[in-house]
Amino acid sequence: MRAGKIAHERKLMTLSNTSLHSAVWDRVVCGIDLTPASLQAAREAAQLMPSAAQLTLCTIVSGGDAGRGTALDRMLARDASAALDDVQREIDAFHSSELHLREGPRIRRLMEELVSVRATLVAIGSHRDDRAAEATLGSIATAMLHEAPCSVLIAHDTGGSPRSTDGELVVGFDGSGGAHRAFAVGRELSERLSLDLRVLVATGEPTAPAAGWSRDDLGPELRVTEDPRTAADALADASHSARLLIVGSRHLRGAIARASISERVSLAASCPVLVVR
Repeated sequence: MRAGKIAHERKLMTLSNTSLHSAVWDRVVCGIDLTPASLQAAREAAQLMPSAAQLTLCTIVSGGDAGRGTALDRMLARDASAALDDVQREIDAFHSSELHLREGPRIRRLMEELVSVRATLVAIGSHRDDRAAEATLGSIATAMLHEAPCSVLIAHDTGGSPRSTDGELVVGFDGSGGAHRAFAVGRELSERLSLDLRVLVATGEPTAPAAGWSRDDLGPELRVTEDPRTAADALADASHSARLLIVGSRHLRGAIARASISERVSLAASCPVLVVR
């Protein structure tokens, strides 16, 4: 009995340490393409991140002759810079930020930015009217889900209506290492933002969910919901009332990655989705 209690306490300590390491994003990059969805991503990141963290708003100009100094390039850069200033003025109401204007291929330059600042979170907007494009790596949002070396926050256009900062945090949990990291981040955010936390276990997956876990692992006081549907369907439904969905990532690539739960949830959710790495 004593050995079991010690093992349980060690597991909770590990989760606590993971929470502190994963959820305190000290360097956040938001990719701004001057669309409502990317602006919403910047708002969400600024509200969720700690006050002492560094926020970088990065816009990438990718014209046909970008980087060659043509009149078109100069005009695009000038317009992008002015629009970025407008975004910064709005975001500064939530969190101070730096502005970075880059030129070149958008996905490559954004990845370089993440490496350059050693980002721990990238926030990006996803456009609902372009889901066919988002099913391929041609989409910046999808590319970040597949390739970013850090956690990814995906937000959608809210049609000009600001999202409420209330509502519960919902963590998708299947007992995997990624799910445990997502849970640790959810717990830290719940405590820091004073939001309710709920763990959702989908039992309709082809493989048995949550193998090797028990409710005691997560804390007996925690609200845990079991849903007979698949994880993608259950989480998409939960997103209608959630403040934020949080899922773990196994950092898969290729065809398997394109079918990943994190990607399907990110495209279907009504609220922002945080994919934890």
